[in-house]
Amino acid sequence: MLRDLESKSLAKKSHRVARLQAAAVCDRPPRILIIEDELLIALMIEEMVRAIGYRVSGVAHTVAMAGQELAKRNYDAVLLDFNIDGRYHAKTADQLAGWGIPFAFVTGYDYLVDPRHEMVPVLQKPFAPAHLRALLEDLVGPGSLPHANGI
Repeated sequence: MLRDLESKSLAKKSHRVARLQAAAVCDRPPRILIIEDELLIALMIEEMVRAIGYRVSGVAHTVAMAGQELAKRNYDAVLLDFNIDGRYHAKTADQLAGWGIPFAFVTGYDYLVDPRHEMVPVLQKPFAPAHLRALLEDLVGPGSLPHANGI
């Protein structure tokens, strides 16, 4: 089982490296998909993501919208509120993990509902732009503005 986890981890890292190299070749900042059901929080996250030098590929406020945005595959990483409309949606996290897409939970909760997601990074709400920057740099590398606006 440990060997299986190590091979999955290596596969994810190699996939992440390939995505970073592709982004560097295209000379564009990584694209971030935001899945957040609270409109004001989604807008705040979108603004922060752009301010620190990343592109926002889309914002989804419902599970249906998330499915549509995920199907586009026009993102390099996903910020996922794991509680959409008051329900935990493990399927979205499972899909992202299965596809090898870097993602993190963005949540106001201080616990995860499912132990199988314990290795997924968590950005605890409320958070500062510096915390978001550190998370995104870990997921997909630096944005186009490494220290934009002193953030």
